[in-house]
Amino acid sequence: MTKKFFTALAAIAMLAVPACDEIEKALNEEIPCTSIIFDEPTFMMTVGETKTLPVTVEPANTTDKLEWFSNDEETVSITDGVATAKKEGIASISVKAGNQQAGCRIVVQKAQGGTVAVESISVDPPVTNISIGGDGTLTAIVTPSNATGTIEWKSDNPQVVTVVGISDRQARINGVTPGTTKVMAIIDGKMAFSEVTVGGGGGGSTTLNSAAVDPSFVALGLNQEQVVSLVMDPADAEVTIYWESQASYIAKVQMISKTQAKITGVAVGQTVVTVHAGDLTANCQVSVSDSDNSVPVESVTLDKHELTLGVNQQYQFTATVLPENASNKEVVWISSANSSKLYISSTGQLSALQPCEATITVRCKANPMIYDTCQVTVTGGSGTDPGDEVVDLGLPSGLKWRGWNVGASKPEEYGDLLAWGETSPKASYTWSNYKYKSSDIYGDGVGKKGKTLIAEDDAATVNVGSGWRTPKISEWKELESNCTWTWTTRGGVNGALVTGPNGKSIFLPAAGYCGSGMSYRGSMGSYWSSSYGNDEWAQAFEFRNGDTTLALIDRAIGRSVRPVKD
Repeated sequence: MTKKFFTALAAIAMLAVPACDEIEKALNEEIPCTSIIFDEPTFMMTVGETKTLPVTVEPANTTDKLEWFSNDEETVSITDGVATAKKEGIASISVKAGNQQAGCRIVVQKAQGGTVAVESISVDPPVTNISIGGDGTLTAIVTPSNATGTIEWKSDNPQVVTVVGISDRQARINGVTPGTTKVMAIIDGKMAFSEVTVGGGGGGSTTLNSAAVDPSFVALGLNQEQVVSLVMDPADAEVTIYWESQASYIAKVQMISKTQAKITGVAVGQTVVTVHAGDLTANCQVSVSDSDNSVPVESVTLDKHELTLGVNQQYQFTATVLPENASNKEVVWISSANSSKLYISSTGQLSALQPCEATITVRCKANPMIYDTCQVTVTGGSGTDPGDEVVDLGLPSGLKWRGWNVGASKPEEYGDLLAWGETSPKASYTWSNYKYKSSDIYGDGVGKKGKTLIAEDDAATVNVGSGWRTPKISEWKELESNCTWTWTTRGGVNGALVTGPNGKSIFLPAAGYCGSGMSYRGSMGSYWSSSYGNDEWAQAFEFRNGDTTLALIDRAIGRSVRPVKD
């Protein structure tokens, strides 16, 4: 063999390396979660039962880890989405992935069976306040949760509080006259009670004008506690009061007197503690960090407060968080519009997809009460409508790109996957069913077709029409070098929004590729060029999230085709 042959063979081997490297990158790619939804808001279980909670996660191939939480591990424990009912009661279950979160309730009923002895009993809440004529609910907590027997509820002073209704292990109580007494729960010779105070002894009003929590923001370390107060007008108003945490797995709250509660940091995150006072509510924003020496955030400011974009234009926001030495400067980006119209990435990259008006909000993770906003208007007068078939991106060559793939009817459709030089899709793509298996097709030498697809073998020309063709590898390079590439989602489909020098864009869906089976759909785009490589390979363009690459690819494998015209 000649020296020239070995030199050519070495060059081919080097060209094939990037494709292997890119496959390795794809295996390590981070795909953020965009949505979590429980299939049902409430689930019924019996004590001792286990259940896998059905939850829909988008995209299905997200790399964000699902984190599960129960606000009451003694009632329902949760591990990797499998709930175990331990005792009778109600528990709130939450699941988190990246910036997305969802919740559901589990109602646990006692299991059927023989007699089970009571070991202990307690009443929740242990201390409560109600108004004259007002009512409340007390719950008996029995251990073990499947203990059998009937609870007897009794007021120590019916002239102050009466028991007006009993339902299984709950009792409704009613305030009669001002004072304090005990309401007892008795079962199997064991007793527990709640101390109930009925307001009105000081002649206070039952009409409340306003309610607020002091302080309105609390920053805690893990296991730290802080007492907050309910400030009422009038201060002596006699109303029913109770406290709750929207995410008790982050911070729990316990009422310690009529107008005070204790908040405890349980896990890193943010939540809201709400006090219900009569018909009014008041909130306290709670942030829990893993450090008791954290420097709190004071402000966040956007670089734009009003912004107008054309369809398919983009803007990168800058958020300045002060002070500079704040312990947690992370922010969360929120759009008031549907993501199919106006998409904001986790880094503040805004993509205008359809005409609309919306508010973009940036909030500090350390304190959600600190935020800034920008009013955004998306017009249809600039940029390219998502339905345009011919898109001029303002490229140096003047080349026009089609708005969607071969086999698709709109930008977010994957379209057909085709082998290089073939014009019809197949169920699978292997060398055994590839059209051109002979080494004398498309290569150097007499009788071969040359270095570029001819019209009869060009899927763009055959399927779309005269004037359309598959882009050369040099034209993919021009698109890569002169445009801004943004990994985004359109109509639930992942892909790249490619914005040209003139602000107009095309969307390239990440359709993956197909051999004997589908690979990397939703996480990678792999598009043919019309440029030949060698007897087994052709040149293609690929992208994953923020990475783009040119590679030599197996010609028999099915990949996407995006037409262009001069």
